[in-house]
Amino acid sequence: MQPERVALLLAAGFSRRYGSDKRLAGSPPLILRTLSTLLPYHDCVLVVLRQQDEALQQLLAPSGAVITQVATDGGLGDSLAHGVRTLLSQQRSIHSLLVVLADMPHLSPSSLQALQAAQDGDSLVRPVYQGEQGHPVSFPADLLPELARISGDRGAKRVLDRHTDRLICLTLNDPGCVQDIDWPEDPL
Repeated sequence: MQPERVALLLAAGFSRRYGSDKRLAGSPPLILRTLSTLLPYHDCVLVVLRQQDEALQQLLAPSGAVITQVATDGGLGDSLAHGVRTLLSQQRSIHSLLVVLADMPHLSPSSLQALQAAQDGDSLVRPVYQGEQGHPVSFPADLLPELARISGDRGAKRVLDRHTDRLICLTLNDPGCVQDIDWPEDPL
């Protein structure tokens, strides 16, 4: 079996700046828009939700995504590590992992295809739009154990900083890779 290209959708945040659950904002809900962009380009999409997120779990169930729930409210790093540990426990053969923030519904399919094409199985691939580093970031499988040890609210920045020699900054003509939804006035 060929190693899988996996997307990890981080959706366990509390939307404190937004003022309500932004994952459900808009029509269709923001999280479904982000997820629907990922599904066609990945062998597996794992969504990390927080505990007691049954309504969201039911909303996502028909999508075909795999769902896991992080037990702690420790921040982005804890969600990321939990998702990676879940994947490692499944003993999947993984080529690469695309780490995606749930509040980025404007990512273009062509950007996801470009990130996939640039991922050689050894590099970290990060999109750049007009000089600004963006998301999602693609990690090779050998860095998954390192990602599984992250904690707190910093995400994968330290892993990226430790492996700059392996980083490919991929220039894309896609403002969606730097646009996230933080405030109610941000365009959905």
